[in-house]
Amino acid sequence: MLRRRTMAAAAAAAALCGTIATVGAAAEADEHRHPALTAPEPNTDTVTLPTGDQVRLLPGGALGLAPAAGREDIAFTTVPAADGEGTIVVPGDKADELLTGSEDARRYNVTELIEDGRTDAAALGEAALRSYAALPPVGGAAQDPTLTITVRDHAGDVPDSGWINWYDTADHENSGTLEFDADGVATADLEPGDYLLTHAVWNLGPGDQFTEYLFGISHVTVDDQTELILDGADAAPVTVEVERPDAELVDFSAGIEATKAGGPGAGVGIFGPSGTDVYLMPETDVPGYELAFLYQPKLAGPGGGTEPYQYNLAFAETGGFPDNTSYEVYDEKLAAVATDYIGLGEPVDGYTCDYGGHVSGDIGIPLCSYVYTPFPSQRLNLYTADPEIVWDTATEGGVYDPETESMLDGFKEELEDTVFTPGRTERTFPRGPLTAGAGEALVANVDGVVGIEAAVPLGAGHNGEQVVLDGYTGDVELGRDGQRLDWAAGIDPFEGFGFDLDRAGRYSLSVGGSREQASGPFAFKSFIDWSFDLDPAAIEPGEEQELVLPAVALTAPDVEGGLTANREQPISLELVRDTGEGLKAAAMELEVSYDDGFTWNAVDLDFDHDSGTATAVLHHPEDAAYVSTRMTATDTAGTEVEHTTIWAYGLR
Repeated sequence: MLRRRTMAAAAAAAALCGTIATVGAAAEADEHRHPALTAPEPNTDTVTLPTGDQVRLLPGGALGLAPAAGREDIAFTTVPAADGEGTIVVPGDKADELLTGSEDARRYNVTELIEDGRTDAAALGEAALRSYAALPPVGGAAQDPTLTITVRDHAGDVPDSGWINWYDTADHENSGTLEFDADGVATADLEPGDYLLTHAVWNLGPGDQFTEYLFGISHVTVDDQTELILDGADAAPVTVEVERPDAELVDFSAGIEATKAGGPGAGVGIFGPSGTDVYLMPETDVPGYELAFLYQPKLAGPGGGTEPYQYNLAFAETGGFPDNTSYEVYDEKLAAVATDYIGLGEPVDGYTCDYGGHVSGDIGIPLCSYVYTPFPSQRLNLYTADPEIVWDTATEGGVYDPETESMLDGFKEELEDTVFTPGRTERTFPRGPLTAGAGEALVANVDGVVGIEAAVPLGAGHNGEQVVLDGYTGDVELGRDGQRLDWAAGIDPFEGFGFDLDRAGRYSLSVGGSREQASGPFAFKSFIDWSFDLDPAAIEPGEEQELVLPAVALTAPDVEGGLTANREQPISLELVRDTGEGLKAAAMELEVSYDDGFTWNAVDLDFDHDSGTATAVLHHPEDAAYVSTRMTATDTAGTEVEHTTIWAYGLR
């Protein structure tokens, strides 16, 4: 998937939910443009918390955590917002402040902040925060309690901190948070009925770092006087042992949840460093709900003087909690991916983030940590290989802004729902060639105004990868029947853009731009143009539809790191859409240039009319240094595409 962020699917949420900004002087001057298609600022997939920690939204909905410098030993837990809209990520050293209200929990509602494109939570004013929900209200000690809960840690003592969230099973919006006192007792005056409880308690060490964390889900029926004891002495340790003796736990995430068919649920999540002992409270009967559990430990070691390695493990249980939370793992049952993080010719910084979840869907709040991965470097990545576990991975490398840590120029890949099989494989990342990629686009009707929202990667790799290049500055133009309608200038088209549409016709969309070559020389100029038939009147108010903007994927198995030494080079071409899915082409052409696009040479393609794909052998001159490409294709729906890339790849 080439998308930079998730595009909203609900037209009721104001068509595209403002997930992609409309930009450009022409857009600003267009008074009839609908507000929903004119977001006030560009969206982002990353928010910086007031603590300096960064949280990023990953492709499958997981949250990637990058603690600020000096905060690598801080644990995080998650709490749903009071109105159920959003997830609040709570750093361990801010838990008490957030619970008491001395720290504004709305600045930590990461999913809502990211959806609204808020990059700096600390900088938000009170007016901007009003749209975000805080923690559920904290109930003080009740004068005449109907519910009394006593909590204890694993040693039978009163824990340092924690909370208990309660939910009326008949009305989840009727909820709150209980805070226990110095004796570990929390009370509440609740109406008689059934209540779902999610609870987490912890002990803190130096620097308010989590040293022990206990979590669980319970059920209680409240009548006249009800007492409940949550005794951590009954909790089971959550641990993992691996085969390699020098492997050490780096960090972990864990989550539990209770879900009800056709109704809301609740859960608890934690992300913590190696010094945190985790315990799962025993499974209890929660009528009407199904419990689930997920544990994701990450371990690493030097490999005994050979290759560096990293364990990415995931253990999931649905339909209840596991009977045994002490896991043992053997290398022969894992997928071992020996990865050469080769880069694109320039040494740059980079990161990886791997999240493993259950095939049926997320359990709790998915969390993973960003691991520093420089380019070039090598690492053996070991993954849980289980048909019940699917992996979402994010990999990136490039040049970063030293103040905001945002990428200025580089390459990224986000993969979803990978199921690994045991055994060793090898991979080079990234590979290339790098040409313009398929666009991701929606057309929506908001109160009678039809608009198109799109995101277009001007540099993308399809050669056994789904890489996109970051850092383009370019222009976008929309036309109809040969007439220019609107445009946007000086933007990165992959960040998104939008235009209003009026009547039916043959529309054209032209995108082009250039990038700095700080992370590598390839695809420094790129252009892509589409022509397609569209009738905006066919889309009813409140409806939306995907618009397929395909691109030609160039596959060249011998290209790695953007380079090949092969002067007699077999290649293949396939028309693809933004998801990576292949499309049948009705026609296809390819031209190459060895002088930066001044002259072009047509390539004799072997076009297969049945599959709509093509193959060829390129005969590169001995003195050529770079291959530029110009490709055209028409799909079976009549959409035409042409894209040109200067320096798609290089020749050794």
